[in-house]
Amino acid sequence: MQRIDWYILRVISTWFFIILIILVSFRAIGFLVRETGDIGLGDYQLIHVLFVTLMRVPGFIYEIFPAAVLFGGLMGLGGLARNQELMAMRAAGVSIGRLVKSLVKVGLILAVGGVLVGETVAPALEQESEVKRAEWLNEQTILHSKNGVWIRDAKTYVNIRRINPDRKISDIAVYTFADDGVLKMMQSATGAKYDGKQWILQNVSELELGEKRNTLEQFSHRKLGLDLKMGLLLNLGIDPAFLSMTELYNYISFLHDNEQRSPEYEVVFWSKMVVPVLSVLLLLLSLPFVIKDVRNADMGKHLMAGSITGVLFFLVSKTSGFAGVVYDVSPLLVAWIPVLLIAGATAWLYRRLV
Repeated sequence: MQRIDWYILRVISTWFFIILIILVSFRAIGFLVRETGDIGLGDYQLIHVLFVTLMRVPGFIYEIFPAAVLFGGLMGLGGLARNQELMAMRAAGVSIGRLVKSLVKVGLILAVGGVLVGETVAPALEQESEVKRAEWLNEQTILHSKNGVWIRDAKTYVNIRRINPDRKISDIAVYTFADDGVLKMMQSATGAKYDGKQWILQNVSELELGEKRNTLEQFSHRKLGLDLKMGLLLNLGIDPAFLSMTELYNYISFLHDNEQRSPEYEVVFWSKMVVPVLSVLLLLLSLPFVIKDVRNADMGKHLMAGSITGVLFFLVSKTSGFAGVVYDVSPLLVAWIPVLLIAGATAWLYRRLV
């Protein structure tokens, strides 16, 4: 990177972190206020609320990352314009194309940092905070519906109703069918534990259905005839926003293998995939607001333009996400609609500059 690239990176990064701290603080305060309503339930106290809020901060960073990039770009470039530095660059022969190249480099560097936080630190802390919160509230994490989740493996169907705060599963029913589709065995278990390789059912009541008579037996332990990894199963009770892209991909593949729908998880997966692209585009979007009136740069005008753009982007992304799940629209299309809109707006603004 040349000196101009490093200078633009330093200016925009400074404003990016300032804006990020402000936005994350507001987001955390809102979450904190909401959580205080549960103080007194179970063992949930103020110190627990503060702990959970603190563990959610990396997730908040990733959630508002694109908006922080946009505001950082507007404020950073606006400051360069106000101090006549942008005009000096233009007078020295720095073209708009050269500035775009610098912004792309800056955007990629910031995007890499955001992805590292959002895909490594945030998911682990958010999942742990959710488990701790449920434990302090003395709650159980219910799976996808009141009837739990159904898992199929060949001729075996498993119904798991609950994931406990200590990450153990309970209230389990197993149905095994013969090749001709006739039910041949039913099992019910109070719980199950993972021994590192497989799940072991506990306190099992097993009913075997025969042609002439049925046999009912009780067992303290029985192997669960289902190849289901610990991490994949625990993800069943967790909000998809709390999962990394790798975990989401594995879980979506698992749902498809078991012929279950996964639109909510696919929307979140593709939305996370487009964050780096979206961050770069939003940074590029900030330049036209500043460059066309470089002699009379108005910081308030830039901030207002960024605010309107940010609000519109938020509304479109949320609306498209809900619509995608409700109306069964392609998750890939839902995730890319905001990106395409931002790309179109950016191309139109740059065309006006030429």
